[in-house]
Amino acid sequence: MASSTMASAAAQPIQIRVLAASTGATYPISLHPNELSVANIRRRLAGAVEPQDQILLIGPPYKVVKDSLLRSTDVLKSLRLGDEEDGAVQQQQKRTEYEPNGSEVDGSSSSSPNKATRFGSAERTGSRRIFLFSKRDFVENSPEAPPCTLEPMELTLPTEPDPSPVAFPWVAGQQQPPGETSTLSASPVGASPLYQALEVYERRFMLHLCRGRALADGADVRLVSMRNCASEMIVMARALRAAVSNLSDHRNGASRTRAEFASAFQTTSAEHDGLLQRFEGRLADLATISLHPSLMGIARASGRVMETLLDTVPVERERAWMQRCQTSHQRLAGLFAELEGEFGRLGSSSEWERIAKEDSAAEDEIAKLVEEIESDAVDVCKRQGLRLNQLTSEHGEVTRVIVRAVSDDDGSETTGDSHSQEDAQAAFVTLEKISKGSVDVLPSMESDDAALRDLMLRVADGKTTVMRRMQRRLRDVSSAQSGIQRVISSVGVLRDAIAQQSEDMAHLTHISELPAAYRGFLNEIRRRRAYGEAVTSTSEAMIQRLASMRADEVKAREGFLRGSGRHLMPAFFEVFLPTLATPPPLYTPQLPSMVELDTLPDINATDGAAESSSNSGLPLDKQISADNKGVSSASTLTDSQPQEHEGKGSDAEVAGASAAAGGSGDMEQHLIVCADENSNDIIMGTGGHEVAADAVRKTLQYENFVLRQAIERMGGKMPKAYIEEAEKQRKVDAPRKSSDEEFAAMKAELDTIRKELEIAKASRSKEVDAAAGDRNHDQEGMKQKICDKISHSSFAVGDVGLFMPTGRGVGGKRTYLAFHTNCPHRYLSTDSIEGNPDYVLGRIVYQEELIAGESGTDSNPYGLKPGTKFWILTVEVLKVPGSGSRSSQP
Repeated sequence: MASSTMASAAAQPIQIRVLAASTGATYPISLHPNELSVANIRRRLAGAVEPQDQILLIGPPYKVVKDSLLRSTDVLKSLRLGDEEDGAVQQQQKRTEYEPNGSEVDGSSSSSPNKATRFGSAERTGSRRIFLFSKRDFVENSPEAPPCTLEPMELTLPTEPDPSPVAFPWVAGQQQPPGETSTLSASPVGASPLYQALEVYERRFMLHLCRGRALADGADVRLVSMRNCASEMIVMARALRAAVSNLSDHRNGASRTRAEFASAFQTTSAEHDGLLQRFEGRLADLATISLHPSLMGIARASGRVMETLLDTVPVERERAWMQRCQTSHQRLAGLFAELEGEFGRLGSSSEWERIAKEDSAAEDEIAKLVEEIESDAVDVCKRQGLRLNQLTSEHGEVTRVIVRAVSDDDGSETTGDSHSQEDAQAAFVTLEKISKGSVDVLPSMESDDAALRDLMLRVADGKTTVMRRMQRRLRDVSSAQSGIQRVISSVGVLRDAIAQQSEDMAHLTHISELPAAYRGFLNEIRRRRAYGEAVTSTSEAMIQRLASMRADEVKAREGFLRGSGRHLMPAFFEVFLPTLATPPPLYTPQLPSMVELDTLPDINATDGAAESSSNSGLPLDKQISADNKGVSSASTLTDSQPQEHEGKGSDAEVAGASAAAGGSGDMEQHLIVCADENSNDIIMGTGGHEVAADAVRKTLQYENFVLRQAIERMGGKMPKAYIEEAEKQRKVDAPRKSSDEEFAAMKAELDTIRKELEIAKASRSKEVDAAAGDRNHDQEGMKQKICDKISHSSFAVGDVGLFMPTGRGVGGKRTYLAFHTNCPHRYLSTDSIEGNPDYVLGRIVYQEELIAGESGTDSNPYGLKPGTKFWILTVEVLKVPGSGSRSSQP
């Protein structure tokens, strides 16, 4: 059952209203959920606007309608909310209508919808509407909207009354034909004069009633026509709001894009302009910077003459490139000026505000017309209805008088009553009185109908004005939209052009950055040379260390073979360890040669000014080169007494070298000849210390170069630069020495005055303190009295509390609870009292907040509900029964 209900609900068609912007007409559309698409809506609206000319906007915020928006549940809810709002306004209008029978509908006294309700509710409530625009309305040469006409403009009033409800009798002996009634124009021949006179009255009142009914009905029709016209004007005003809002969104987006681009363009353009203006100056500066002598020598060796940085620059080609960049820069500046002018033609903020005020004034005019319709026109309809009721009642009264007179006349003819003439005369008097009382009713209705007609003409003219103004404003919107598109397109073109210009300007940037690049080039050469030397030295030290270790190993093996090894059986040499009597392998690594060192310019010999600033940061290098003995290589695993056996180590190295040079077959003989039978010590010579120290020194040089370059990249200065700055500052501070001395004298004098002032303040303070001593003593006594008051509604450190026994003993002692008002669970610490007094009066010196645990545990000594907060108060006992004040022992 539930699934079938849901399926039927899902299959219900979706109702959508589309509001036409050019006419204000409303087009209700019903689509199945599966058919809900923009294409189907366009096909349904083809009768109003051709599909290819349709523009559909939904909002607020107003944007082009898409299928994804239509399928959104929130969007459909907001569209339904807009329908409900418009329906509520129509219902509110109907409450003020006057029903045909003349009675007012309940709530007729309620005020009509105001401007905010009619135009501005969507922004507050979140409701949305769909507006239909035609592309033809945005064209400059579109035909002007035809004038609006409302119907009925003229009312046709009846000239003959309706058939009479009274059947007048014929003269004696004559009968009126069945189904016919008497009329003023066709009275029966030989009718009684009384009947003829009564019939004249009845016909006249009937004619007035018919004319009054026509005027009242016409007023209702005119009111409906004017209301429909007013609703269409409101739709058009809302549609104009939608178009202007959509335009404002595009304009704001274009403004942001233009502002962002203008900021970036001006910054980049200023940089480019600086490069172009300083180009020749940069070239002149390059001519003052001499190349390093080693670089000059390399240039001469290659057949070229280069003495300054300017000689390394292809000047003519760079100048031609600068001219090209200058032309491009000027062209971009012109395009940017055109962009600013194009954006200015979109209108300034003040102009947009003026147009917005005009739109608001037009909406006010519509609101005034609507208010006039809902007040004046409705009042006219009410008055016409009341007058119609009056005419209807008067005609009924006339009919009753005539019927009674005719009945009395028939009775008098039959019975010969003598009072018939008097009754007829009274009937004529009554009819004449009624006639005089209603003499102004019909003219008043005709006068009000003329006023209603004039209002109807003004409403029609108002809609004509709104339609034509709508056409003009839509053309303005179209023109502004085109301008916005041109601005956005121009921004895109300029953005690409400035990017290309920045790439072109990068060549000129090379000229301005060439001095710094040259300094970096020299530092790079030094660093690479330091790297090559460090690698070479480290490699040599490593190879020498390995050779030294091998020599030590040779000696160790010789000692073993000459010692305990000579007692081993052949199986140890042939089976267990065949290499037992062989020397260690010779390690000869093939390191790549540092070819780059041969190609690096030698800038260390004659450095000049640049070299002095670079080498000023190498005190460690000088220290290492001045004292190589401070760096030692690591000892070998077998080096036990290097200082005592230097001479022996040298001999051992020679023996090791000869052993290494011999063949494998004579190795054992070499070992036996070179071994020292009486010594087991293996000593490494000290020849590798100097190589290792040199490797460390050059490695530190390389690391120093790397660190110096890192500092320069981070914006730091070389050590010598700091020294130069200090010298400059010393020279600047020298003339200020005299002024500093004068300032010091003035400061000393000021300090003396301050000391005298402090002494005067101190003496005055002593007098004031002496005079206030007694007063403070009295205040302290008063505070003591105040503090001795017993607290019961709150407890803090320093308050006085009265603790009463609860009657439950714990460990042979009573449990004391503070006397309180809505402050429960304040218990006295057992350390604060001795014995079991009947009460305790004490000043709180400490309170501890706890939470009761499980019953019967130490965390709940007072049997409280688990989780209850309680406090244990430590007090200074002021009074207990039978004793004076005494201190607690917490």
